[in-house]
Amino acid sequence: MSASNPQPIYPPRTETMPIVDPATYRRHPLGLPAGSVRSVLAILVFGTYWALLLMPEDRRVPVPVYLYYLMFLIVGHYFAAQSRHAVNRAEPAPLHLPRGTIRFLIVVGFIAVFGYGYWSNPDFIDRLAPDPRGMRGAALEPLIILGAFFLGILAARFAYHVLGRSNAVPAWVQDVQAWVGLLAVLGMFIEVLIRLVINPTLNEPQQLSLPVWETALAAVVAFYFGARS
Repeated sequence: MSASNPQPIYPPRTETMPIVDPATYRRHPLGLPAGSVRSVLAILVFGTYWALLLMPEDRRVPVPVYLYYLMFLIVGHYFAAQSRHAVNRAEPAPLHLPRGTIRFLIVVGFIAVFGYGYWSNPDFIDRLAPDPRGMRGAALEPLIILGAFFLGILAARFAYHVLGRSNAVPAWVQDVQAWVGLLAVLGMFIEVLIRLVINPTLNEPQQLSLPVWETALAAVVAFYFGARS
């Protein structure tokens, strides 16, 4: 009887994790999916505008003019950036939501607020007029906000070519920009509270008007959108 052929011995199978090439890995602000911080900023800015439009008549507050400038810039940047850049299906969508959710919320939010406003108040269109007190600096304010946006673009190019490694801006630069942008929106919220809570308790000559503060906060948010262009 012939001896049986020995069976070949194979090394044990091991599961290997996919290797991410550091040269192609791109980290986004705060470690969130691309566009997450911009999505939060956009929703907060638009949400502030919608809330002011829907305030009861006895607590009506004119919409500050800087909100209009900022919204136009965000809409132009957000929708243009989404259509210009190819969608990377390998990366999660902003805030891990289904793709297109933020744009859907922006469009539906405007339709819902304007529809409800016109239905509940025939004079709703009067609320769309910006605060006349803020119109005094209207000629300079859009230039400052737009200039901050382009300054953000230049800062991003500088960080990419001078501070960047591989194809990514350093993480600490991204995170600092994100936190400053979020704090600026928090400052805008505080400014709205001043209009809603403090100013109604004061006589008109004593009411607080913070045009420099408003423009500075709007410029910071515009800078962030420019830096992430």
